[in-house]
Amino acid sequence: MKAAVLLSLLAAAYISANAEPINVYPVPVKDGAQSLNGDWSFKYLAGHEGGADADFSKPEFDVSAWKKIRVPGNWELQGFAEPHYDLDLQDGLGLYRRTFRVPADWRGGRRVCLRFEGVAYGFEAWVNGTKVGASAASAYNPSTFDITDALKPDVNADNVLAVQVTTKPFAYEFDVNDDWSLGGICRDVTLFSVPATHVQDVTARTTLVANGAADLSLSVSLSQPDGVIHGKLLSPKGEIVKEFDFPKQSDASCQTIVHVTNPQLWTAETPSLYRLQLSLSDKGRLLQTIERPIGLREISIKDSVLLLNGRPIKLHGVDHHDMDPVDGRAITEREMRRDPELMKKGNINFIRTSHYAPNERFIELCDELGFYVLDEVAIGKGEKHMSDPAYRDNMLARTEATITRDKNHASVIVWSIGNENPITDLLLECGKHARELDPTRPICYPAIGSYFDKNYESYPEFVDIFAPHYPNNAMLRRFAEKLKRPVILTEYAHAWGLATDRIQDQWEILQKTPTFAGGAIWHFQDQGILHVVKTPHTDFSKPLGSVWLDKNSFYDTHDADGCDGIVYSDRTPQSDFWEVRKVYSPVQITAHSIAVKSGAQEITLNVENRYDFIALTGKELAWSLQRNGAEIQKGDVALRAAAHESESVRIPLNIPTNATNDVLALDLRCVDERGMQITERTVRLDLAATNRGAWMSSLPAAGNPKITESNAEVKIEDANWVLIASRSTGELTIRNRTGQLLVAGIYPHPGRKPTMAEARSARTAGTWTNSTLTELVAPEVKVTQEGSGIRLDVSGTYPRPKPIEEKKPEKKTGDPLLDQEARNGQPESTDNESFIGGYQADVAPGGTITISYDYAPTNATGHFLEVGLSIVLPPELTEFRWIGQGIYPGYPGKDRLNEFGIFHLNREDLRFQGNRRETELALLSTPAGAGVALVTTAAADISVERDGDKTLLSHNAVISGLGNKGSSPETFISADKTPHIAGSFTLVPLDNTWPAALTRWFGKPSAATEVFHPFYESYDQ
Repeated sequence: MKAAVLLSLLAAAYISANAEPINVYPVPVKDGAQSLNGDWSFKYLAGHEGGADADFSKPEFDVSAWKKIRVPGNWELQGFAEPHYDLDLQDGLGLYRRTFRVPADWRGGRRVCLRFEGVAYGFEAWVNGTKVGASAASAYNPSTFDITDALKPDVNADNVLAVQVTTKPFAYEFDVNDDWSLGGICRDVTLFSVPATHVQDVTARTTLVANGAADLSLSVSLSQPDGVIHGKLLSPKGEIVKEFDFPKQSDASCQTIVHVTNPQLWTAETPSLYRLQLSLSDKGRLLQTIERPIGLREISIKDSVLLLNGRPIKLHGVDHHDMDPVDGRAITEREMRRDPELMKKGNINFIRTSHYAPNERFIELCDELGFYVLDEVAIGKGEKHMSDPAYRDNMLARTEATITRDKNHASVIVWSIGNENPITDLLLECGKHARELDPTRPICYPAIGSYFDKNYESYPEFVDIFAPHYPNNAMLRRFAEKLKRPVILTEYAHAWGLATDRIQDQWEILQKTPTFAGGAIWHFQDQGILHVVKTPHTDFSKPLGSVWLDKNSFYDTHDADGCDGIVYSDRTPQSDFWEVRKVYSPVQITAHSIAVKSGAQEITLNVENRYDFIALTGKELAWSLQRNGAEIQKGDVALRAAAHESESVRIPLNIPTNATNDVLALDLRCVDERGMQITERTVRLDLAATNRGAWMSSLPAAGNPKITESNAEVKIEDANWVLIASRSTGELTIRNRTGQLLVAGIYPHPGRKPTMAEARSARTAGTWTNSTLTELVAPEVKVTQEGSGIRLDVSGTYPRPKPIEEKKPEKKTGDPLLDQEARNGQPESTDNESFIGGYQADVAPGGTITISYDYAPTNATGHFLEVGLSIVLPPELTEFRWIGQGIYPGYPGKDRLNEFGIFHLNREDLRFQGNRRETELALLSTPAGAGVALVTTAAADISVERDGDKTLLSHNAVISGLGNKGSSPETFISADKTPHIAGSFTLVPLDNTWPAALTRWFGKPSAATEVFHPFYESYDQ
């Protein structure tokens, strides 16, 4: 008895001393592994000391009073601790317990393995009180341990598994990069069994050879030299392509090459997957079988161009975190599938796994659905460790674990060694190790753009791909001329808030430059987690970096840190998503407008195929001739252009002879074989002699307008409305004959509410963020009779309001730009800054008011976002209609998402606020029709903005781009270089009975039937 106890103690001591991860090819649950996912007993401790619970790993320790936790899961999202962001990770200890039984057929010389797919951030594991494993190599790489000798002999006995998780193990900083830092067992935990002789690793590599064939090189390592391996390769249809045996080797590894003629090569456009079946036998006895999908494809570089299967490819990409607002890092199968399926709808074909290897199932879905993946080794944020030899083994272990797990996935085409790190000797060693482990894929080091620009010439030759971040257009053009290696912008067009400026211009540069392989927008989704508060939230007066579902629940994005997706946290698409979808579309139709004539005719369109491998055969271009928004003719055309080619498409149209002054458009929809819409285009059709503004001259004049003057005000009366201008303030109102307020003011429009990215630097940049200048110094209000019409002049000096002083941050944020603002962020003086000038309102019989304005920014500093003249409209005017570009806001550098047409939005619609480009006519009215029409003589930028309960309808004379986080827009308006702000338009007050032209274009007055209002409140809206 004593001897047995001694042997048991010795075995436990041996296991504890050798509780290192082992190399073993994992067995999936579908092939007999036992999932340990589910409810575990759990206790959370602040700090890193177990205290009274230090002996929790002992089976006799009582955990009956502990709460339950879901595994996989993050303890912060299950109520055990508060979540923290990035390096703000808090000290914490998570104690997990559960029991399990081992099937009887797993005994008898077999080995039982325990596998953790991901634990944040370091852990130790015990079975029946014996330590069986520990790891701090990475929160997002798997660890497998042999627990056989720690199991109870009785197969009917419960084995006790205890796991202690700590938040701050050695090198934890590498795992907390630009997202929520959530702790716990966040990926699957499984038990599986393998024979004593078993497969440790499989490596599959493809080489394309002569006559279009492919050689599949296979290498298998075994735990010991015993056994022989037989293989089968099945085609994507399930047919046997080859059966083969591996030559016997003297050691525990074996290799063979399978020659495949006429292979179906894997690409993101044709994600054909073969099935590799391997069986391990010894002396005729089957020991183990393995089956996995294999994609036959080859990555190479030639003449500084990234090639797949010998052809150049373009990567239309996004950066992506494993993150869900409810499940956090423990994303489910449904959630993993949801994102790539939505990306497909956005014409995205490339995913950078920022900033760590994702759940392997996500990679499998990329194989199946067709995505190119840049797989990132989790070495980031801990820049201070990059030259410390103490971190060498950890950095190399992360590199090896990532490559070992994902090397057989067809979708993975590039290894990324960390993120935005200085290029140190240790980091270069990791890159060399990656090349040794996998010479078939290139590597890159994503770098901050300014750092890259200064250092790229010193990058060693084995760094295959350059990966600079956030170049502006000028820098990108310079890179196109100078860089002699393939380039992937692993982060560009930062989507913080709603600021994907540059993507459309930069993508055309990427498209035309052979060495530019493509890029990934930061970021796909907002990093928000669902948070519920007890006290209802009602104060939305200050900008929020959150999206509220109701008064008590919101997606917490750590203020504004995580508001950088092209979709919201719940994957509701933002306007950025539609911009990306349009720019990334593999089918491009460039026609903007076409001159047509009345009667039958054919028009010709050019359709460009930007696919890299497939023709447009099987895809259709459905077309519809629209007259005032209604379809009057339709058809479809089969497309066939080869990859990288264009074709001319002829469409027969019959333009009605009585369509003069109607809104004519050709609506185009490109649809694939499954019925999914790839892209759309609406081409404006221009009839000769069309003048849609002519309707105003036909308005009935019920007598000439009349003037009434006093010392206090000027009154102009039309048959349908009354205008009053105050002499002391210049304030102007227009009411209809029933006294209903239609216009509540007309003011200079020096700016708008800034986007999140613009607000970040608004103080130091002197950005004009006031939407209107309402204070008029020394006003001059004049009225004169002009024949049968009347002219009203309102002019004077409009001073720039002083900014509201804000308290400086008390500590550094870790963001260099924000810290610079904290040091130097006092707003520039606004003394003597003003707009000097005014507007003229010419009232004509019939009730039209032609407004011309001219303001001189005087002593102006900083820069303008948009400048013009604003009409202030009362709350009741909720319906916005326009003819122009829509349905989303558009700006210089961000207007490809929109198309020409007739649109109608309610004020509560998420898409309501913002500028509309090429606008001919805009209406703001009540649902019954009372309101105003704004008519432009030439297509103009017209914006709408919520201003408290009122709405601003603004004519923009000049307008800037939106920029990106931390960078100015390409279209930038310096205040001191803008001597005049001038423009003109016509305002028409409306009652409930609209002129015939308006009802012909827009229909009768009504409320919008569909209001896109997915949130109670959201940022940048």
